[in-house]
Amino acid sequence: MTEVTLLTSYDSLAEVYEWLISDAKLTPAEFAASFEDVLGLAPPNAQVLDCSCGTGQLAVGLAGRGMQVVATDASAAMVRRTAELSEEHEASIRTVRADWQELPDHFGDATFDMVFCVGNSLHHAEGAGGRVAALASMSRLLRRGGHLVLTSRTWELVRARGSASDYVRNGARFSLTPRTTRW
Repeated sequence: MTEVTLLTSYDSLAEVYEWLISDAKLTPAEFAASFEDVLGLAPPNAQVLDCSCGTGQLAVGLAGRGMQVVATDASAAMVRRTAELSEEHEASIRTVRADWQELPDHFGDATFDMVFCVGNSLHHAEGAGGRVAALASMSRLLRRGGHLVLTSRTWELVRARGSASDYVRNGARFSLTPRTTRW
């Protein structure tokens, strides 16, 4: 079995990022389906922002459902991977390299019907002030009556269990042991 080492930079991590995505959400269609409960709130041909898009599974899945999708990430490598996945699935997605604070520089206020920030992305904002600024940037892009969709992992629960996440795909093994981080 091949051993894979976790890298700390998201530009470096982009090449192996799928290891952090559960098997149930690995394909774009499966990833989008995991948000079925909120997707029904979107109007037909919804304008959607996938903020902190990672390698684009959700963005491509949403485009496959007929939504008009823009995918952003602070990592140029993640944006590149999203564009590649979009081409592979023949999905029409606009990709933009931007962090949360830069979002208003790229889009006008009230541009989107839905803004997604999923997969624990918000925890990467610097401190409480950074998280507030990120939320403010995302929310100002929402149209009146729009929806901000956030998800977060409970790392405290994972650490309390004292477990590591072990993944095996295509004969390669990957282990992720959560570390204690102070915010």
